[in-house]
Amino acid sequence: MKETGQGKRLEDRLLGDEWADWQPGAKGGSSSDAPKSLFIFFSFLVLLLALLGVWLFWYLALPRFESFGQGFAGVAKAIFLIFAFTLAAWYLLQVSSAAFKVKLAPSFFVKHLSLRILLSSAVRLAGMVGITRDKIGNSFVKFHNDLMYATRTGKNVKKILLILPRCLSAEVRNKIKELSEKYQFVAYTAFGGDEARKAIKDNKPDAVIGVACERDLISGIQDTAPKMPVFGIPNKRPEGPCKNTSIDVKELEKIVRYCLNI
Repeated sequence: MKETGQGKRLEDRLLGDEWADWQPGAKGGSSSDAPKSLFIFFSFLVLLLALLGVWLFWYLALPRFESFGQGFAGVAKAIFLIFAFTLAAWYLLQVSSAAFKVKLAPSFFVKHLSLRILLSSAVRLAGMVGITRDKIGNSFVKFHNDLMYATRTGKNVKKILLILPRCLSAEVRNKIKELSEKYQFVAYTAFGGDEARKAIKDNKPDAVIGVACERDLISGIQDTAPKMPVFGIPNKRPEGPCKNTSIDVKELEKIVRYCLNI
């Protein structure tokens, strides 16, 4: 226990004190819950800025292109338009798939060309207007899961690995244990990213479900999605980070049943 400047006594936290969206002593902790539209909005801004940058380059380089002839300039313009159209289609297919839960984007996009490649820039852009990494991460995880559902990625698998954080409450752990026995999947508690990666390597699952805080889920999805289907479930932190966290067990069961095609 330790004393604060206001004379209140708070539990020591070896982890989590640096979290931007948690104020020590705040009643009920804090919530990073955010709709998937938040990530969609900022990823759209990132894409728009990228297209504006490409257009600006083309506009400034146009006189040089024209010096090689109108034909060369015309080809350069066509390349720019094709590039812009391809990016727009790539974005709209994924957003529409996740929003309407209809398979418009191919599964290949989820593995190798997902909007997650815009995530780092979206996090920085959101941070400029005071939106925390955890909120934009929470939104991204929801978007990613819905894209998985829409594209039927990870459906009808045989072996599921559930990776858990050590901070879950005993009550939640008991409920998860019951689910693992009911659906016969492996639940593994990892003490960090390296241990989680080792668990995946050792168990060789067909699909992974990760339970963690948003920042760990972002890292895990970025690492794992190109190799195998991965779902994320952000934990809830009513007592602040890294202590007696919880999850929506019904959401976990929904993902498990989807993966097993039950």
